[in-house]
Amino acid sequence: MVDKKTYENNRLCIEIQADDDAICLKWRGRSIDREPGKFIAPILLDSLREGGEGNKRVILDFRELDYMNSSTITPIVKILERAKRGTVPLMLVYDRSQKWQDLSFSALEIFSTEDHRVEIKGM
Repeated sequence: MVDKKTYENNRLCIEIQADDDAICLKWRGRSIDREPGKFIAPILLDSLREGGEGNKRVILDFRELDYMNSSTITPIVKILERAKRGTVPLMLVYDRSQKWQDLSFSALEIFSTEDHRVEIKGM
């Protein structure tokens, strides 16, 4: 069974698709708010909690995101830190062919774990 939810704020859309194995958050549009954490953080925290309760991998898929300002990286870093300290598997996927995504997300590889529980992947 696939469960879908969509969250929208300004020009940012986060679509969540959950199945038996994973919770995938697909990011679309543009994240331009001055304080995006107010919108983004609760979604990320809930997804990480649900992943832990259901023994599911959480996937943050940024490949369809057109733009994000520098304020957007903070809630992403915080959830990566939490995942690294915890037990829920998390994978962040980005579009390596988009220069801005490659610059922003490749720097987050420091959160990758040796056991591949936390992975940062450019595709």
